[in-house]
Amino acid sequence: MKRAAEVPQAATEVPAGASIPKHLAIIPDGNRRWAAARNESVTAGHRAGFEVAKQLSRFCRKIGIHTATFWAFSTENWRRSPIEVASLLALYEEWIADLLPEAIAEQVRVIHVGRLEGVPDGSQEAAAAAGFPDGLPESLREALANIEQKTRSYERNVVNLAINYGGADEVKRAIERLYDQVRLTGQHPSELDVQDFLDTANQPHPDPDVVWRTSGEMRSSGFLPLQSTYAEMVFTPKFFPDLTDQDVLDTVLEYSARIRRFGG
Repeated sequence: MKRAAEVPQAATEVPAGASIPKHLAIIPDGNRRWAAARNESVTAGHRAGFEVAKQLSRFCRKIGIHTATFWAFSTENWRRSPIEVASLLALYEEWIADLLPEAIAEQVRVIHVGRLEGVPDGSQEAAAAAGFPDGLPESLREALANIEQKTRSYERNVVNLAINYGGADEVKRAIERLYDQVRLTGQHPSELDVQDFLDTANQPHPDPDVVWRTSGEMRSSGFLPLQSTYAEMVFTPKFFPDLTDQDVLDTVLEYSARIRRFGG
């Protein structure tokens, strides 16, 4: 049986006049349920999801979406079984190794979004139980730092990898960075904007236009909470490994049909 990622993609074109989001943020849900429905391993489900993520990232670039963000591993995911956590973290290293030459060839800046070192308060016990008391393993931290450094100068596109990411944790870390700036400069906190200290600060398009969640789940789970205040929410019942380029196009067309008022 072919994996979803091996199914040939149909030709897809964006209709003339459609509005293309500058930043699409994806919550790729359903890898485990996809695998269970096929009597395959959880690892096989995650691997299928990674292959789809690579294809969708390419398609986003093709149709003009500048920034794509994938929530790969949440701070709550430390609660999963040690085998699954270890498998996921190994897959991330493999994904980054595959992505690096492609990112260089296509001038894509790759940015890690999330906590690079340690785990947030409340997750230490779960991370330790999973075998990672210090959070992301050193080899993965090095891989993330390496791809960030080697693609730092690129501006054509951005891919954000949200690994060890939680919205509440990001806000807490941003506030800590803001107060570090206060202590360093003597500025009053009211003179500073917390947005400038978020993980997406200094990106061309830090705020997603669309947050897209798969597998029928209809919640944001705290993904990019400050950045996505005015994002359009789109949900699909399909499991993430079943997605195709056409699903991205359908999401773009749904976004294009909406009227964004930004509170006005």
